[in-house]
Amino acid sequence: MNKGKVIAGVAIGAAVAYFAIAVLVLPGAYIPALAPPRPEPVVTDVSVSNSTISLGESFTLLVNATNQGDHADRQIVSIAFPNVTSTDGIVTVQEENFKQSPVFIKAGTPIGSGYVGTQQMVRAQYPSVEIFSSPWQKGESFSIALSVKPAQEGRFVFFVKAIGFPHNGDQAHWPSGGTLDHQNEYVSVYSVNVMTKA
Repeated sequence: MNKGKVIAGVAIGAAVAYFAIAVLVLPGAYIPALAPPRPEPVVTDVSVSNSTISLGESFTLLVNATNQGDHADRQIVSIAFPNVTSTDGIVTVQEENFKQSPVFIKAGTPIGSGYVGTQQMVRAQYPSVEIFSSPWQKGESFSIALSVKPAQEGRFVFFVKAIGFPHNGDQAHWPSGGTLDHQNEYVSVYSVNVMTKA
């Protein structure tokens, strides 16, 4: 038998085998690795040092969040204050362990809204504090403690939410239902009673 024909036959057989593996086997093995991660932010604790305070006093607000899904390119925790016009002199950061520094968002600032499809911009109707870690790995937890000193009596309200990116499903937002905020996103609502100083 011609040696050249044998070599050609072996080469063709190897090419056919490679093609079969490349088309039929490898895509199935690599598709899961190519799928985008699905982060799942969860706020595991929201606590206040006092549920009722006197006007002029402060309370400590602690928020802790984790990622129970795949790694997140970025995960944000947002704490908003819908019944004040400014956090100046009202909210200060006591401590936090996030990878990036807190950002104070003022009322009127353009902010993103709608992370699926074309993102839109809206103006913040009230101030908030946003803090994030980028990246935020699966199982990691971070927390922030704020000192809050309300400027008037009554029910002092704050909203808490967490968003994971890529934002590719309902699991990428916490909470999954409840009250909608100025970004048309669900938030959990909390409050502290501020009484007239005796």
